[in-house]
Amino acid sequence: MIETFVVDDSGVDELSQLLTGPRRTTRHDIWLWLYLDDYENAGFDPATCNGITMRDTIAGFLKKNTDNLATINSKKDRFLIPDIYLKWIEEDERQYQWLLGRIKNITESRLPRGLVHLTGRNHLIAMLDLWNVEIGKKAGKIERLRDHWLSHKAKDREFEWFEDKKDGNKRCKCAWEWLEKNPPSIFKRPPPISNYKELLMYFDEAEHGPHEQKAIIQGIKKRWSRKQFDERAADKKQVNVMLSKTVIDLLDTLAKKHKLKRAQVLELLITTESRMACTSQAG
Repeated sequence: MIETFVVDDSGVDELSQLLTGPRRTTRHDIWLWLYLDDYENAGFDPATCNGITMRDTIAGFLKKNTDNLATINSKKDRFLIPDIYLKWIEEDERQYQWLLGRIKNITESRLPRGLVHLTGRNHLIAMLDLWNVEIGKKAGKIERLRDHWLSHKAKDREFEWFEDKKDGNKRCKCAWEWLEKNPPSIFKRPPPISNYKELLMYFDEAEHGPHEQKAIIQGIKKRWSRKQFDERAADKKQVNVMLSKTVIDLLDTLAKKHKLKRAQVLELLITTESRMACTSQAG
């Protein structure tokens, strides 16, 4: 028989009627679902975790197992640290990927498979909340994890060259081109990189040593310089000419005076002479 749970005239649902204490947040509901499923063998459908029917699912179990109601608040005190310890965790893809493996290792995650509605920030916090460790130790580990993240993020300044407002995305794509031709690992090809965030996520995952990372960035910059030169010289062709030392000295003097390169001075002289010749013929 399928049970349905209704909200009464006061707007309070059945789970709120069963639980004592003030109305809690989605975070508390997720923890309670996970706690009952893991420690009380509730056998919930994974699709209900953080889904529309999550609170109804929890209420249905507690109605049949009322002995659990008396201990829920004490369990919350033992498992759940205050929200202020978790404010630094954001709904951010880069941070999520950086934290995911680390939190799994720290907590030895017990989350069941198939929690398709439990994603992003909620997923990370759920692993920390279900972690069965002394609450003071949990708070300390989370603080150290926060410090590690902030220290890691501060190193983003090493990639400022890729954040250029005008050419930033082009430079990031150039980075991917370089990595495609010079893969740091023969076992794993770099994912496509088209913007600054994807570039940071690549280096987050790659975890290159400082010297290797510096060499990679230098290699990318050299490729960028070559691409820029090729674009500027697309309609030009190299010509080798023999000039006397006297003419070379005069050429260098003109280049210095006008802050130009030798090739630019020669090109300017030739085009100017050509225009003058055309004007003379027209006259």
